[in-house]
Amino acid sequence: MNVAAAPTFAPPGPGTWSLDATHFTRPVTRFHAEIYLEGFHRGFGESLRRYGSLLERLDWVFVNGFSYYCPRPVGAPPDVSGHPPREAWERMAADDPRIRERLATSATVFEHRLWREDLRRWDSEVKPSLLADHHAVLRVEPAALDDVGLLAHLDRCREHQRRAGYLHHLFNMPALLPMGDLLSHCREWTSRAPEQILAPLAGSSPDPLAAGEELARLTAAVAADREARDLLASSAEPAQLLNALRALPDPTGAAATAYIDQVGWRPVNGEDVGDPCVVELPGLVVSAIRTTLAGPPLANEERATEEQAALAAELRIAVPPLHRGRFDELLSEARLVSRLRDERGSYADLPAIGLTRRAVLAAGRRLVRTGRIADPAHLVEADYAELRELVRTGEGPDPGELAERARYREQARYADAPPMLGPPPGDPLPPQWLPPAAARLERAMGAVVLAMFGTPEARTAGRTVHGLGASPGVYEGTARVIRSVAEFGRLQPGDVLVTNATTTAFNIVLPLLGAIVTDRGGALSHAAIVAREFAIPGVVGCTDATAVLPDGARVRVDGRAGEAAVVS
Repeated sequence: MNVAAAPTFAPPGPGTWSLDATHFTRPVTRFHAEIYLEGFHRGFGESLRRYGSLLERLDWVFVNGFSYYCPRPVGAPPDVSGHPPREAWERMAADDPRIRERLATSATVFEHRLWREDLRRWDSEVKPSLLADHHAVLRVEPAALDDVGLLAHLDRCREHQRRAGYLHHLFNMPALLPMGDLLSHCREWTSRAPEQILAPLAGSSPDPLAAGEELARLTAAVAADREARDLLASSAEPAQLLNALRALPDPTGAAATAYIDQVGWRPVNGEDVGDPCVVELPGLVVSAIRTTLAGPPLANEERATEEQAALAAELRIAVPPLHRGRFDELLSEARLVSRLRDERGSYADLPAIGLTRRAVLAAGRRLVRTGRIADPAHLVEADYAELRELVRTGEGPDPGELAERARYREQARYADAPPMLGPPPGDPLPPQWLPPAAARLERAMGAVVLAMFGTPEARTAGRTVHGLGASPGVYEGTARVIRSVAEFGRLQPGDVLVTNATTTAFNIVLPLLGAIVTDRGGALSHAAIVAREFAIPGVVGCTDATAVLPDGARVRVDGRAGEAAVVS
């Protein structure tokens, strides 16, 4: 692609391709696209097969760096849109061994609660293995390696990232199916909106930062260490302050190092090696530590617990009495797996992406010193073959080409990409044509897709934006419009964050916020989930909040009504 010219968008293959405006905040790098597609297709494909889904795979591509997906049902030709006539489907279901296998598998999923087995495996095997890999890679200092060693380390980081991405998507079905099951049943029983059905899940992801133990140890150590408290109360530059905390005698120094290592090498708000990491914005880390040390928001936690119980009771009353026992079971299972939604990122691909970025930046600094590139961060714009050649021989894209790729990714916006490529989508297979368990599974996954990717129509009126009420509560504060990672340092405690969307690594700044408002995202988007977990009012999917709500204005966010308005 010639990034200097206006990009053109064409279908990358047969079928209907929908824009995914949820997982990435801007176009991805070529380096990341290569790794992501392999892990996504392999991991999610295996997860779908394990649960007996009639979806063979979700084809995923990047068009001009923007992500698009196209569902591919089992046995369906790629150029066919919609489902076949019922008679033809019944012949396929009888004759195609792949379809027969999926239907037989789906018949056992709910009976055996397969997600419980997968959650146990995640906790006992996969998560510890990922943590061990992370710490092993972290112990290597890329800047200390010679060029041959650095190339080998880059290979290791890339392989670590590839494995982590695969494992993230291998657990897609156990992370999402129970929530979809709750959504589809409650929608049938109550006609409630997805965000209302999901509201009682608040509190079921107790450690969204995946650093709760490290932060608790650091908080306890600082509370008993006058020198550490004085440091945090000082006006020292954030990077110097963090280095000074690390250098303190144990237990404070060790606790600070453990916490910073755990959260530091993750993209601040993205899922790409091209996105700056938390440690590159040390002011965010210092603010998060200071906010936590000021004391846990006990009133917020108590209010959230009370409200969660009230919302669950309210939803339960709306369920017909005959189905309330079933409702209790569905809510319990959804709460059980809810944490897996974010843990797949917090423990798997996000830290792996960050450590890859650390190695790439080390290589980039060497190339800057030789005059080969203009900025260390520009090296992330190379694909992997280009990157290796640049490090090994200095040959590859010239500095201007890499700088232009970086400029394009910085300026391009998801709002400028077509929401769909190709013909209009056909109708999905009617669930009533399927055996009961298969129908239940397909309804559940359809509900998840709607809650994750669906957004309401823009309903802006004057200086009020409307979206999905992701987390209840009312809050007034200063709007901080954040359009890029470079602006995150402007966040102050109590601000109302107004941004395009958020991803899992963004959790570190959430304790600073009074409320959150996003342009994109559905009821199962990251922003919606963490707003509920942090008990702050949240409105997602407003479409144009970053354009309507001025930076610095005082705004009122009503998370139950799903609106945010300028008040002064």
